[in-house]
Amino acid sequence: MKNRTFRARPAVHALSILSLAVSVSVQAQTIEINPVVITGARIEQPLSQALTSVSVITRQEIEKSQSPTLADLLQGEAGFEFGRNGGPGTTTSFFLRGQNSINAVVLIDGVRSQVDSLGSLQVLDVPLSQIERIELLRGNASALYGDAAIGGVISITTRHGKGTPAAYGSVSYGSRNSVDASVGYGGKSEDYRFNVQAGIKKTDGFSAINTQQQPTANPDRDGYSGEFMSARVEKMLSPDATVGVRWLGDRSTAETDNAWASSPLDIQEFKKRNNTLGVFWRQAFTSDWVSQLDVSTSSLTYEDIENGKRLSSYGLFEGRQNLGRWFNTWQAGTDTAVTFGADVTRDNFKVDQGNAYDMKRDATGIFAGVTQKLGALTIQMNVRHDDVRVENREPGMPNSSNRSDADTGLLGLSYAITPAWSVTGTVSNGFRAPTASEVSKNPQLRPETHQSSEIGTSYAIDNLLARVVYFDTNTKDAIVYKRLQGWDYTYESVGRVSNRGLEATLRSNWRGYTIKASVVSQDPMNEVTQKSMERRAKNYGSLDISRSLGLYEAGARLYASGERPDSLRTLAGYSLWSFYASRKIDDNWTARLRLENAFDKQYQLAYGYNTPGRGLFATLQYSPK
Repeated sequence: MKNRTFRARPAVHALSILSLAVSVSVQAQTIEINPVVITGARIEQPLSQALTSVSVITRQEIEKSQSPTLADLLQGEAGFEFGRNGGPGTTTSFFLRGQNSINAVVLIDGVRSQVDSLGSLQVLDVPLSQIERIELLRGNASALYGDAAIGGVISITTRHGKGTPAAYGSVSYGSRNSVDASVGYGGKSEDYRFNVQAGIKKTDGFSAINTQQQPTANPDRDGYSGEFMSARVEKMLSPDATVGVRWLGDRSTAETDNAWASSPLDIQEFKKRNNTLGVFWRQAFTSDWVSQLDVSTSSLTYEDIENGKRLSSYGLFEGRQNLGRWFNTWQAGTDTAVTFGADVTRDNFKVDQGNAYDMKRDATGIFAGVTQKLGALTIQMNVRHDDVRVENREPGMPNSSNRSDADTGLLGLSYAITPAWSVTGTVSNGFRAPTASEVSKNPQLRPETHQSSEIGTSYAIDNLLARVVYFDTNTKDAIVYKRLQGWDYTYESVGRVSNRGLEATLRSNWRGYTIKASVVSQDPMNEVTQKSMERRAKNYGSLDISRSLGLYEAGARLYASGERPDSLRTLAGYSLWSFYASRKIDDNWTARLRLENAFDKQYQLAYGYNTPGRGLFATLQYSPK
């Protein structure tokens, strides 16, 4: 396998060529250096004043990157790594701050998204055309968001209607016969604000499994096809009250390979359907107190298909989630912000393993927080209580159940040494209750408990925001998989996991260039085996540089990762170069071009699975101003 280290020279040459292609006056499309964020304390605050570690990706940055998936977009953000078993739609694992994939929470418009019975996130393929903004909170946030928010939180805001109602859309075509198209209509009319959107995505793909490492797998291309629709309507009842409804729906088919297939000619597919319907009400009781109530229901179905037939064992999974959330913010003076509320989640799962069995998981949480400014000192305090109950009902077997409750807290301090320079520190604890599938194997499991601390410094001026953070995390009673006889297995609360390291991030507009960079050095460790956590690198980072020249914009992006252990093997370190460019045709139309994996690097995110090679993609975007 080829292995490249950081080499900047090809990108410099490419950027020079692209920059010389035009010679018009500079009107840079800069990034917002110090945007307002919400996720870090559940209140609005400038990014430079957030005590927790937060990154922001705006709609402008999403369009500029031309990333194909959410995972590819987030790759390179500090604290984020991922593994994927093949191409789009296949099993993808998100690792935040070195934690397991199920130790993360994804919010869609502030509402916790659905997981399956294993606790796996099910919104990882959300179309980027639906997203207006992403905030990535790194590190333990259980005191704010409850169970499983140990690694962090990915908060996604979908596109809202704004301005005069108008249509918008884009279409992309490129390597591997890849098509990505979406169209929408949204805006504001009198007391209504609305947005509707639909889209498709498909690709012929590449062979998911490396047949040199797994010779029994089918060497054919593994494609992907998906469709989505979404709608959101809000009605302003008065200057202080708004009600609304939102719906998201998608379905997809992802071809994949099976390393244990009985024949190399076998064809495997995953079919998935997601639907979420929610209503919300937002009321400003006073100029200082704003309350919001969300109620939603979502369903998830996926099927495991082999040679056109659903597998008889574990071939069908169905899940339903009903959720309610009451959230309040109270501005108690200019220097004090208070948050409080409650949320309730009811999950039901049905798994067909020959004999269908049902699982139920109920979670209730209450929380409160305060952020107080005292001159140059800022204090953030959050507390939360959660109660999680799991019940398993399997035909011919006695019912099994498990209950976990936990009190979590976060204390953070920030001191502004100068108007530009500040130091921060936080300590917190967190937990993850056993998932429904884990309890079905061992009802005696204990919740994972987590301790975390951070200390950092940030520097913010008009054209630059830099932050360096040292973090130290420890998890006890980590729930681990244990193989029994044959194919049988169980789970045990015996694991201990730690991770400590440094993160550095930078956002800057410098002499006409837009720069984003991050570097992470960490040591994610299984303390029981004294081995590094699988698929996590000890060092990784990214650099994204772009420049606007009149109607043109061009940029280059480097992502580099060190070696990672996986399945008693080592995945080699790698670096990926991507280049992108765009041209404004007029006020409404933009043409874009992206060259991904420009030097056709061979690398793996999971042992035995391939990744895409060099690809060229063109996009035509219509976005009226």
